[in-house]
Amino acid sequence: MSDYDEAYRRVRADGHSGWAGSRHHQNVARMTATLDRLEHETFPRPPARVLELGCGNGMSSSLWMARKAYEVYGIDISDIAVAWARELFDACGLSGSFRQGSVCEMTFFPERSFDIAVDGSCLHCLIGSDRARCLREVRRILRPGGVFVVSSMCGLPKSDEAKARFDPLTGHLLENGRPYRTLRLLPDLVQELEDAGFGVQNTQVGVNPWWDHATMVCRIRDGSTQTAG
Repeated sequence: MSDYDEAYRRVRADGHSGWAGSRHHQNVARMTATLDRLEHETFPRPPARVLELGCGNGMSSSLWMARKAYEVYGIDISDIAVAWARELFDACGLSGSFRQGSVCEMTFFPERSFDIAVDGSCLHCLIGSDRARCLREVRRILRPGGVFVVSSMCGLPKSDEAKARFDPLTGHLLENGRPYRTLRLLPDLVQELEDAGFGVQNTQVGVNPWWDHATMVCRIRDGSTQTAG
């Protein structure tokens, strides 16, 4: 069983609604407000096809999109999360397709098959070259004019606890001495997306006591070339 499987099993056993435990409802509220705004400003109309990267149990973006009549797909590294998402959608009478897999290698999805890709707070979980691999896959599966919504930790750690786990040379938060999350300054995050061939059209930053969180609306730049990663 993967670390993520064990974490989801524990979260569910503790009676929480999703990945973030006691903060899950707060995170869902934040994402819901973002999606409400993007529905009017940016998103193509339903039944556009949407993929949530790191969909977890589907409680956040996937559930919102399905209720709006989008064609919803989700991918997550955890079998436990994917099974939970399927169960949740069945209980709600909603249609969604969820599968276990890596966001760095989504060959089971054809090129240009999605209108929207939503980062379910997944990008900051990727370490090293996996980030570039994921971004290349997102570019591959997005249709021309498609929208990529990035939801990522950003900035420097603020709390003493987070600072104690942060390696400033790599930009990684550590857990038990191993890289656990990638934490980048906002300009560096924008540059990373631009290097991957995306144009960042809109950015909003939520300020938190531990680190900040950026929500960024991106589109593939016309004529862009992908950077090797």
